[in-house]
Amino acid sequence: LLEYDQVMNEQREIIYGERRRVLEGESMRDVIYKMITDIVESAVNHVIGEDQKKEDWDFTELNQILLPIIPLELITPERVKGTRKNELEQQLKGEAVKLYESKEAEFPQVEIIRELERIVLLKAIDSKWMVHIDDMVQLRDGIGLVAYAQKDPVQEYKSEAYARFEEMTDSIKDQTVTMLMRIRVGNSMEREQT
Repeated sequence: LLEYDQVMNEQREIIYGERRRVLEGESMRDVIYKMITDIVESAVNHVIGEDQKKEDWDFTELNQILLPIIPLELITPERVKGTRKNELEQQLKGEAVKLYESKEAEFPQVEIIRELERIVLLKAIDSKWMVHIDDMVQLRDGIGLVAYAQKDPVQEYKSEAYARFEEMTDSIKDQTVTMLMRIRVGNSMEREQT
């Protein structure tokens, strides 16, 4: 049980550290930009193999994964300038960053978007962390069953806990970027319907 608790304590320290940075008013701009480029990189890596030729790229799947999070122009073979995976990745990262920069420029004062970044990120962290805690309780309650399969429950728990933590952090990125890419400035600030 102590080893199970240690895994949760390590994860808790990471999450609380991130929350603390947000709550102390640090600018999250660089964090948001890193999230945007990570999401693009992850989508491209998920869809396109390292040595895959451009004519074999699955643009439909790439659009299905990336565009709901980052509303870029439809990605088509004609629109892609390069023929290598890393060229596509760099092009899409550049477009995504420019899209977010144009979103920032819509705000009359830069402090408003910085505050919105903190609010959206904090909300994503809190909601995803609460779900993760519940998942980890269920995992711990059921992990003993792997002993029947001649596996070490502690090692299986650590491995699964790490994978679920990674999924949670990816989910935080996706939710944060999706929300920020859809915020609009009007007479009263409101969120676009998704």
